[in-house]
Amino acid sequence: MVAADGGIFTFGGAHFYGSTGGGSGSRVVAMSRPAGLSLPPVGGPLSGSEFDSPSGVASANGSIWVTNQAGNSLTEIAPSVPARWVGTFSGSAYGFSSPDAVVADGNYLFVANAGGSLTEVSALDGTPVRYLAGPQYAFSDPVALALAGSTLLVVNAGPPGGLGSVTEIDTVSGNPVNIISGPAYSFHDPVALTVSNDDVFVADQGSSTVTELLASSGNLVTVVSGGGLDVPDGIANGSGYVWVANSGNDSATRIPISTPTSPQQFSSGSYGFGSPSAVTEASGYIYVLSPFGSSPMVTKINENDGTAPWYMCNTNGPYYFSNLSALTVYAGEVWVVSRNGANYPDSRAATGSLTELSAGDGSLAQTVP
Repeated sequence: MVAADGGIFTFGGAHFYGSTGGGSGSRVVAMSRPAGLSLPPVGGPLSGSEFDSPSGVASANGSIWVTNQAGNSLTEIAPSVPARWVGTFSGSAYGFSSPDAVVADGNYLFVANAGGSLTEVSALDGTPVRYLAGPQYAFSDPVALALAGSTLLVVNAGPPGGLGSVTEIDTVSGNPVNIISGPAYSFHDPVALTVSNDDVFVADQGSSTVTELLASSGNLVTVVSGGGLDVPDGIANGSGYVWVANSGNDSATRIPISTPTSPQQFSSGSYGFGSPSAVTEASGYIYVLSPFGSSPMVTKINENDGTAPWYMCNTNGPYYFSNLSALTVYAGEVWVVSRNGANYPDSRAATGSLTELSAGDGSLAQTVP
C-alpha cells in the first residue's frame, strides 16, 4: 500500500522493499507498473480441483496457463515456490469446448477448442476477449497453434480419414486470412507446427512427413520425408534446425532449415524415448516428452550436436509423471503437464498435475498440487 505522502506499507503477503521517502511534502496521486515488470497476483494454495485432464500449457504475463480439456476451463498459476493458484476461468462467455492447445501473444492467449472454435483471453486478468467460430475459419478439430508475426496459424487435424488443413488468422482483426489445404501439402492428420521467420513446418502423423510452407502466402515449399520420420507427433525449431518427435519409432528427426531435404535421425538409449510426443525449445536446447507407461519422461537435447545431457523419468527421481500432454519453459524452469495423477501418491492430483523441474540439470523443483 502507498500512502499519499509516499510512505509504503506491507499488505497481506506483499513484502516491504523500501519507501519513496514519506514526508517529503509531495503527494502521491497515482501509481503505475514499470514497463516490462510482470508480477502475477498471488492466490491460494492448489487443492487439485484446478486441473481436469489438463492438455496444454503456456506462459504469459508472469503466469503459467493450463487448459483443462475435460473441465472446459483455463487455469492460471503463479510460478512461485510453492506455486499458487490465481484463478480458473470458465463459462459460456469463453466458449471452451475441449480446450487443447494454447499459445501466448503478448498479453493475450489463444486457446484452440477441439470442438471447432478458438477463444482469445486476456493474460492480464483472464477475461474473455473474442470467440471465433464459423465456416469461414474451416476449423475441424484444431489441435495446434503458432504465431508468425501478427498471423495466428491453427492446425486442423480434420475428421478421421480427412486431409486436414491450416487456418491463418489476423490476430488484430480476428478475421481469417487463408485456409491452406490440398493434396500437394500431404496433410493426412496434421498435429503440430513450428514457425521460423516466414517458414512454417507442419508435422503430419498420417503421412509421416513434415510440410514446409510460407506463412505470408500459404505457398508450399517442400514436403520432407525420410530421416526416420514415423508418425511425427511434436515439432519445434532452434539454432537453424527443426526437431521432430517420432512416436512411431521412438526417435527424433533433425531437419536443417537451410536444406530441409537432408533430415537426420537420432535414436539410442541415451534419449530414453518412449513414443515421444510434444516438443518445445529454449536457449539452444530441445525438450521432448515421452508421455506414457510406468516411467514417462522429459529428454533434453542439445540442438547443435544432438547429445542428450539428461532425461528425467519416474524411475530416476520422484517426478510422478503420468500421461504427459504438454510442456513449456519459463524463467529457466520446465513446466510439465500430467493429464492425471496415476503415479502420484497425493489424491488431490487425481485429475491432473503440474511438475516444475530445472532446465539446467533436470532436478525437481515441485509437483503441484
